[in-house]
Amino acid sequence: MIYYPYFRGRMYDLLALKELCEEGWFNSQIIPIIEPVRDSKELQRTVQTFVDKKQPFSVIANPQVSVYGLNDTKLYPLPDVYNLDFYVPSAILTADFRSDFVRTLPQQKSILIVNNYELLKAYRDTTVLKKVDKLLIPNVARMHKLIGIKAASLTDPFSFHHHVEDYVQLDDEFFEGPDWYRQVDGFNGFGDYSMLGHIYFDKGMPSRAIAIHIIYVTADGSLRVHHFVSDSNESMRGQKQKFFEAMNKLAPWVHKNINGLNLTPALETLLEYGHGDKFPGLGVVKKLSIKHHLELMSRLSEYK
Repeated sequence: MIYYPYFRGRMYDLLALKELCEEGWFNSQIIPIIEPVRDSKELQRTVQTFVDKKQPFSVIANPQVSVYGLNDTKLYPLPDVYNLDFYVPSAILTADFRSDFVRTLPQQKSILIVNNYELLKAYRDTTVLKKVDKLLIPNVARMHKLIGIKAASLTDPFSFHHHVEDYVQLDDEFFEGPDWYRQVDGFNGFGDYSMLGHIYFDKGMPSRAIAIHIIYVTADGSLRVHHFVSDSNESMRGQKQKFFEAMNKLAPWVHKNINGLNLTPALETLLEYGHGDKFPGLGVVKKLSIKHHLELMSRLSEYK
């Protein structure tokens, strides 16, 4: 069963993916998908790392968020990947979808991301769906029925709150059921947006609260996510204080509940920041949370 973690190409997402690839955490069962958002050196370096390591990966050919797709001339052009046998071409099915994406596909596997039933229905009998190897779709029965064995699920199990402090209302939540790694209901692969969610924000800003999200596997194979939220959430001031308030909740919880597969190198690195007095910045916390999730998924892929 192939796992397709889906990421927008923000800086710390890319740094997490690059470091994981360099450290050898990925394998043929994990194929990261990147939807570029910025023409950046981080994107160029990340893609080059995947190429150098010959790690299967994919970059969306027609990104739908932010500004990457608006200019064909890039300051940081990506290496030529389309003739690499481990590269997996991908695109998003849109109303103005260019069928030349399919016509120019090499012979390796390819992915089409589909979020709209009516679009899927309109393209049902075209060469687009016939030539593409895999379609990532929501867990929607009528969409699945149209494409059958080519379907892989792309879900967003992470709860989204407009206000970070609201995660304290339910600090431990379901993420994936114990059958996540099997071909459930005929799906041939699965993907998710990790703890980042599918909603894209072009720019971030300081928050009144800081939350650290840790995904872990339970004894029955289910995946859950625990939220650790700061306490001094009346204003945006004191980001360092907020970080250590969240860490002071995370550390004892990890000591009591986390061991074995769940205790990843990234989580151990995050815990080390709690022992000092330095705030690493929210970007580093995000990077380590992503790395923890994918290190865990890498370990679990060996036990599937």
